Amino acid sequence: MIAALFEGTYTVGNARKFVPIRPDQPPLKGEFKLGINPFLIKNGSLTALIDAGLGPFSKKDHYEIITRNLSRHNLSPEDIQHVFCSHAHLDHIGGLLSERYGTYDVTFPNATIWISGNDWQRFVEEADRADKHELLRWAAFLETHADLRFTENGSPEPDEITMRTTGGHTEFHQAILYKNGSERAMMLGDVLGRPMAINRKFVAKFDHDGKKSQAVREEYLRKALEEDYLVLTYHGCDSAMVKLKDYDEKRGYDVEHITDGMV
Repeated sequence: MIAALFEGTYTVGNARKFVPIRPDQPPLKGEFKLGINPFLIKNGSLTALIDAGLGPFSKKDHYEIITRNLSRHNLSPEDIQHVFCSHAHLDHIGGLLSERYGTYDVTFPNATIWISGNDWQRFVEEADRADKHELLRWAAFLETHADLRFTENGSPEPDEITMRTTGGHTEFHQAILYKNGSERAMMLGDVLGRPMAINRKFVAKFDHDGKKSQAVREEYLRKALEEDYLVLTYHGCDSAMVKLKDYDEKRGYDVEHITDGMV
C-alpha cells in the first residue's frame, strides 16, 4: 500500500514561510500554492514514510495531523520503522520532530531516519551562517535524540528502497525509489514537486541547479513510463500521486491522477 498523507494547502514565497490557505483559495500574489504530502509505504515487512511534513514550523498542529492521518491506516507514529528524506528543507524534514509540552520530541521514536549527510551538513551550515538559533537547536535535538543515518555511509537497510543522489533542487538532493514485487513508486522531492511540472520544461530559480533538475525530471519520467512506476509528488494539491499512461512528442505524457490518496 502507498498512501499520500495530505497535511493541507499553503501559499509560499521567497521567504519560505508556509501560510495555510483553504484548498479553493489562490496563493498570495507572487507566491506558489503547494500541498504537503508525506507518503506512507506499508507492506508485510515495511512501514515507512517518505518525507515528514513541516512539523513545528507549521502554523498547524503537525503532530495532531500526522497522528490522525496515520490512524486512518490503523497506525501510530510509533509504528513507523523508517523515514526516507529527499532533502534537508524544513517543509520536508521539519516533521521529524514535534513541539510538545513546551519542548521538542521525536515524532517517530522507533524510526531510522535516512538522509544525505552532505545535504544535512549544508542545512546546518546555512542555519549557522544566518544565525538561525532555533533551527540549530532543532537540528541539535534531532542529531542527539533520533536514529539519524546518512546515505553516504551506506544504503538504506530495507531492500525495497533505493536512494540516489540526483542533485538539482539541492546539490545532494535524493531520488527515492520503492520496489516490492510489481508495486513500484518514485519520489523526486522538489525536482518534481507537483503534477503540473510533468509536461513543462522550465529552469526554476529556487533550485540549486535548475538545468540539472530539468534533466533529472526527463530521465526519471522516462523511467516511470517504461518501468510502470507510480510518481509521488510531495507538493501536489488536488492529487499527489500519478501514473504515466503514454507519451506523445507533441502532447507530452498522458497523466492519470490518483485522487483517493491510496493505491
